[in-house]
Amino acid sequence: MTAQLPVTAAKLPPTTPCNVASMQPHELTEHRLAIGQAVEVILHGYWQPSESETLRAAVLRDWCDTLEGWKPDSVLAALRKWRNEHPSKRPNPGHIVQMLKESWGRRHADQVRAAMATPVEPPKERVSVEAAKAIMAEMGVRDPLAAKTIAGIQPTE
Repeated sequence: MTAQLPVTAAKLPPTTPCNVASMQPHELTEHRLAIGQAVEVILHGYWQPSESETLRAAVLRDWCDTLEGWKPDSVLAALRKWRNEHPSKRPNPGHIVQMLKESWGRRHADQVRAAMATPVEPPKERVSVEAAKAIMAEMGVRDPLAAKTIAGIQPTE
């Protein structure tokens, strides 16, 4: 059953456009600042109760934590799309991530289909049952799948 499975996995596109693990600390800071500015600009159009500076910073940090794997331009586009499609409903980070993932998935669907459709390596030719028995006999190994005989009683096939 597993004979036709490829040994190595298909090369799939990344799940997000930004690999923040490879960014230098100052690059990550600039990246998160750009995301925070985009979020703040769009959310400013929604009614907000007066909030302390500490709470505002914590909310923006939460948005940045959730969205840091995405390019600031993409985040801004998703926020604007949300605003246009849902003008009376304020988004949360989950709404925006969902929109970004859907867009990313549509953009890379062909790549995923191509990677999944073609085998990474051709299936290997399997050894026949007779050849396997001959190899085990040559090595002096008893076939673990062979039925044992009990007190001279031979198993039936």
